Amino acid sequence: MATPNQKSAQGPAPGSSNAMPLTSEFQLVSSLAKLQDLEKKIHELRTFMPHGLLEPLVPIANPEKATLDNPIAETPKILRDSLDETARARVADVQQFQSLWRDPEMLSVWSHVESRIKESNGLLLQPTGKWERDYDVLLEELAQKEKSNVDERTQEEEHVERVKVQSTEGEWKNVLERFVQRNVPGVRVIQGQDGPSLAVALVRAGVVFQVRGAAETGSPVSDWEVSSKVAGRPPTKLENAILGCLESRPRKWDIAFLLDMISSYADIKQTPCVKCNRLTNDAAQLPVLRRPQANQQFAEGTPRIYTFDALHSGCI
Repeated sequence: MATPNQKSAQGPAPGSSNAMPLTSEFQLVSSLAKLQDLEKKIHELRTFMPHGLLEPLVPIANPEKATLDNPIAETPKILRDSLDETARARVADVQQFQSLWRDPEMLSVWSHVESRIKESNGLLLQPTGKWERDYDVLLEELAQKEKSNVDERTQEEEHVERVKVQSTEGEWKNVLERFVQRNVPGVRVIQGQDGPSLAVALVRAGVVFQVRGAAETGSPVSDWEVSSKVAGRPPTKLENAILGCLESRPRKWDIAFLLDMISSYADIKQTPCVKCNRLTNDAAQLPVLRRPQANQQFAEGTPRIYTFDALHSGCI
């Protein structure tokens, strides 16, 4: 396979400043997986002529090879339309291949290959002619391992944070006070009189939630329970949908997380889904699901403020 410097029309020069060095095992395996995919597509491209572009003519020349997907064209116009459609599909395949070839990660691969060729005084690297490993499978294994490591680190960090919070008596009141001072639009909070409890009202949504801390006598709060019981009326479908999401939240011991999650529903009737960008889906449902935004950064020593994405149940 020629590198982009040898075929400049294929993509950017590998010496581009955008090329990042291949340093980690994950980067190397990811790049090899992309190379495997490129090689497969190159073999597919070789069948474009004559088989790919002239595929609609096959049933005419050999009726026994007619299929439901590629029947005999009944009129010249149908044949012409089939040839046009086939040509457009093949052009799209070529454009997809070019996009993969010019992928920013591939710049690092081409740069690496070029540097190796220079080190060998211009001699092209000679592969064995076959792949020793299935790198997309190996890449998936590495990704799962990395996810497992990230999950483990997250659990350890959460455990340390939880112990720290629960070892401070009355810390939940400090968290509540800081939240109230933020004066989140459309959210009103009232502390209860009987133990660790409070009411959170979403004024614009017309929803009120009761929050109560669950704890054994003399022990810190281990869980915050949420309900939407309002005297004189049953909960609405919207309240039940929000409540179901709140009950399935992570960090159930974290009152700060819960308050931010509840407040993310303050503008639920105006907040579209982050995936489909629509307020209501085909079933006229609002995006009641909330997912913590990924890679949130929190400055050490400052209170955490969590942000959430709104999603329809069918957009997960």
